[in-house]
Amino acid sequence: MRIRRFHLNQIRYNKTEYSASLKASILRIGFSLPIRASLQDDKLICLDGHKRLSALEDILNENPDYKRGDYVYVEIMDNGDSRSNDSWRRRNLH
Repeated sequence: MRIRRFHLNQIRYNKTEYSASLKASILRIGFSLPIRASLQDDKLICLDGHKRLSALEDILNENPDYKRGDYVYVEIMDNGDSRSNDSWRRRNLH
């Protein structure tokens, strides 16, 4: 797994509905876990984190000076590097 920091505009995600508590949590503490994305044709495609990114987009529209900024940490999955493959411990074995 490889974790890197990217600008919000570099990540393709689906704008989705989210709860007020998620937005409040992001305002209070930011993201606890990185967004998961894959690299396809030199573009980051969000796999997990659509709600968090949608909330961050709205936060930045309301307050462009948001203290945590518009960069997020992204876990890049399956980009051909053995370190980026999903760990066996995280897979559902049922």
